[in-house]
Amino acid sequence: MEIKTKILKMIQKKESDLPTLPVVVDRIISVASDQKTTTEELAEIVSYDQGMTNKLLKLSNSIYYAQKTKVETIKRAITVIGFDEIIGIALGMGILSSFTDKSGLSLDMKALWIHGIGVATVSKELAKRTNPGIANKIFIPGLLHDMGKVIFAVYFKDEYREVRQFAMEKKKPLYFAENAILKLDHAILSALLMKRWNFPQSIMLPCRFHHNPESAPIKFKHQALIINLADYLTQKAGVGHSGNPVPVTVKNSPKKIGVNQSVLKLVIDQLKRKEDEIKEFFNITTEP
Repeated sequence: MEIKTKILKMIQKKESDLPTLPVVVDRIISVASDQKTTTEELAEIVSYDQGMTNKLLKLSNSIYYAQKTKVETIKRAITVIGFDEIIGIALGMGILSSFTDKSGLSLDMKALWIHGIGVATVSKELAKRTNPGIANKIFIPGLLHDMGKVIFAVYFKDEYREVRQFAMEKKKPLYFAENAILKLDHAILSALLMKRWNFPQSIMLPCRFHHNPESAPIKFKHQALIINLADYLTQKAGVGHSGNPVPVTVKNSPKKIGVNQSVLKLVIDQLKRKEDEIKEFFNITTEP
């Protein structure tokens, strides 16, 4: 059986080796799909998971959010961190903790998660400048855009080591090497996984098309372009590591989004200055 068939079978089969997500994550996904959910309802759902609640309270009091007064309730933490950001972080924590076998991987999961936080941070900044209406919605796909790499690295260790080797030797982007060897890339795999877990399209499609944003449905094209550029800028800034040896972005992506070179430089400088805060963000969200 060729590797692509094997991967697809695992993702699509109901009784596969894939972990089932914690109940709280299932409920948060349905919240993400419902525009009418209130802060109170989200706070109530998150409060069911004491570990997640403690981490989110700790995070809202961290230097990343720089609050002058102590945040003591999950409702206030949602206000401080942001409604969609809380959803994204809770999803990310739930998904990462589900993939327990992280030994002998060809990818550094810590570096990948820090990269995701960097991409989410830059995506939000670019969206605020170019399309404020999507600024709140872009943090989640920015954070989770590389989820497919986790599946490759955890469940197909040897094959993915070969992919990484090929990408480094040929100096090609990782998604190019994935397609060459596995006939499937991490962006497609992320979308398949999100579909299995009933993620809304607003998260799934920007992730699915972050390497070929021009092919994205028109409604999600700008988000996909932003994540594509944010991915490139985060790699250029050296914040975290996506496992990709060659950072690439689509031709004229800044112009297509509506930013100039001085903005790009400013965003990279801001991200570099925030690196310690992003590392603290990582430590809080991934501690046992």
